[in-house]
Amino acid sequence: MSNIIVIWDAMLDEYIYGNTDRKNPESPMPLLNVEKEEIKLWGASNVAHNISSLNWSADLIAMIWKDTNGKLFTTICEDENINLLPLYMDAPTITKKRFLDSQYRQQLLRVDYEKKEKISDENINNIKKLLEDINPKYILISDYNKWIVTEKMVNVIKSCSKKIWAIILADIKPQNLELFKWIYLIKPNFKEFCEMMNIKWIENTDENIGKYWLEFVKENKTNLIVTRWWKWATLVTTEWKVYHIPSEERKVFDVTWAWDTYIATLTYALSQWYDLVDAVKLANTASGIVVWKVWTASVTKEELWL
Repeated sequence: MSNIIVIWDAMLDEYIYGNTDRKNPESPMPLLNVEKEEIKLWGASNVAHNISSLNWSADLIAMIWKDTNGKLFTTICEDENINLLPLYMDAPTITKKRFLDSQYRQQLLRVDYEKKEKISDENINNIKKLLEDINPKYILISDYNKWIVTEKMVNVIKSCSKKIWAIILADIKPQNLELFKWIYLIKPNFKEFCEMMNIKWIENTDENIGKYWLEFVKENKTNLIVTRWWKWATLVTTEWKVYHIPSEERKVFDVTWAWDTYIATLTYALSQWYDLVDAVKLANTASGIVVWKVWTASVTKEELWL
């Protein structure tokens, strides 16, 4: 058992690489001659994987099904030393399958296996029991807006956190903000923050947006971290202290999944008794490393010089 438990949108990320040298005789679409395939964890499971990559254990409460992808998901979690606590839903295990041209690094097609469902009362009770049995110090919610987040589920998690003295951190989608007031920390990226505050998303508005940082914290009673890609992060605490923390300049290959690395490293740092400012600095460094890498990736303690 771990002192960190990750909850919510866990998925598989499948990559099928090949070349398109030949034309498809059956349609005007490209013909992909497959060269290799990769399957990785994504969403909340990638957050758990990032924690595992730092040689720290993480429990993962994941919604899956007893289908082929669900069995594969379970096997990969075992291989990555993630303690999977599955909740079974009558819907496909969420999987994103991407077909890629190896030569041009171009995505030709993405196929999604998912069905938007509300969590059942039975599984909400299962989450409650798991939290009380495991008694984690940190509850990390990774919301990709796949399964439908319900007020009842969030309230049960909040209630459990008070009972077991756990800290809740959440990386959430703007439409679910109202459910997550009064938790320890919320971490949107800059675009999501602007959506949450119903303001226009404009580049280089740092000098004009300061009042919105404080308004968010006052309204939602939570610490706030807003990330701007790999460039910097703003931390606003519930004491209304504001920190703009830059990241080291990096050559960027892919920022797509850096936020999983960010929230995972932040939570790991807090579990190692970093204060919040230093935890943000370490998370900045980790996401700066992972953007060097292509597609879903993680960082290690060695890369962070820990």
